[in-house]
Amino acid sequence: MRSAADLGSPHPEQFLTVDALPRGDSHVVLDVVGSVDASTAPLLHACLRTQVSRPGLRELVVDFGGVELLDEAGVSAVVEAARRCRERGLRFRLRAPGRKHVLRSLEVAAMRDGLHVEPDTAAPLPLTGSVTRA
Repeated sequence: MRSAADLGSPHPEQFLTVDALPRGDSHVVLDVVGSVDASTAPLLHACLRTQVSRPGLRELVVDFGGVELLDEAGVSAVVEAARRCRERGLRFRLRAPGRKHVLRSLEVAAMRDGLHVEPDTAAPLPLTGSVTRA
């Protein structure tokens, strides 16, 4: 388990943990717990980059069920990971059960960056695929 304190976060008391949980060779779940802000987003970004580059990966699921805060720095990391997954032909999904504040942060990115965010917080949210614009 890695935390923002491992990367020299200026506020180690406001930490983030990201655990990679492989489900076979082609599927990984990233379990994210804590606050994702400017001081902790570099950890999330590094973990997402590492997993997207994993040989043989076909699906990356990011579980934000334990996230208390997701600010613009965290949203940017998610947007980049979704873009990199699309470029590699990988499926990228986000789980945020019971985390409406996480979904609200992502809705802004969906309008700006073309991510498709579904309103059901209990189900995995596909962030790749066709874009519907109103």
